[in-house]
Amino acid sequence: MEETYLIGIDRELNEETLREAYSALPPEGDLYILRKGRRLNYEKEGIMLIKAGFVNIVQSRNLKSVVPEVKKGTYLIHCKKGPEYSRLLSVIVPIFNEEATAAILLDRLINRKWTMPVEIVIVESNSKDNTRDIAKSFEKYENVRLILEDAPSGKGNAVLLGIREAKGNYIAIQDGDLEYDVDDYDKLLEPLINLETLFVLGSRYNKDDWHMRKFSGKKAWIADYLNLGQTTLTWLLNTACGCRLSDPFTMYKIFHRDCMYGVNFKGGNFGLDWELVIRFIRKGYNPVELPISYKARSYEEGKHIDLFKTPIEGLKALWHSRYASGVYDYGDE
Repeated sequence: MEETYLIGIDRELNEETLREAYSALPPEGDLYILRKGRRLNYEKEGIMLIKAGFVNIVQSRNLKSVVPEVKKGTYLIHCKKGPEYSRLLSVIVPIFNEEATAAILLDRLINRKWTMPVEIVIVESNSKDNTRDIAKSFEKYENVRLILEDAPSGKGNAVLLGIREAKGNYIAIQDGDLEYDVDDYDKLLEPLINLETLFVLGSRYNKDDWHMRKFSGKKAWIADYLNLGQTTLTWLLNTACGCRLSDPFTMYKIFHRDCMYGVNFKGGNFGLDWELVIRFIRKGYNPVELPISYKARSYEEGKHIDLFKTPIEGLKALWHSRYASGVYDYGDE
């Protein structure tokens, strides 16, 4: 078998053409596709390639040594032959100081009826309470993978660590509290399973009431502060990225693993919530937003967001991801 396969600009890109290319290539063989235009349509061509079994999809203009026909007005898609398309969801659960909710949340994840094969990847960050022992008690389940950090490195870094260890084609991020309803997974996964999109956000936003969080008591003002901040920061992200998202900072982000290919994430703590969305949009993956249930917990109940440091970290992530770096850690972006 040849190690490379080229679909020229004169050939239509369809299922039949891709089946022919897949059959002609050895495992991890290189597929090159030359197209007219300026930019790869990840939402159309990307889905088609993933469905056909190709991975590591990227646009490149710097491979003239391989495909001399690359010139102005054309672009080149480069990807590799992967395993035949399969469905496995890896739910990444970073937990730190969540002894009040971790056991309930993990039990709900493990015992719910999933619409696709699933593995639960728990990343425990050496909590100061009993969270680590709770996490260890779930290691006995066949579809659970437990990763123990020696010291907390921030939520974003814990998520990236879990993703690196995960085996699934699809990735979901799940907080260790009970603010989100795990029964919402079915509707969030449906457009991914049907390969209608590769990136889904679960939106907490209700257009009839922008008060996403409501606290009672003397600290009720904190909810208003967070709601106003959420609205302002959402406007900033939408303006910077040219999109119209209602809730880009939701924890429920579910996407195909290939969306991350070639992207260099900084991680950190809560800045990853910004970074994932911004870099995916810049790469060409525009998310589908679907409404979800949300019950905000108060700071007395264990909320971890810092009123000042978290938005500053987000703004730094916005600057770095949108303006101070390219989409990829290599290539021509």
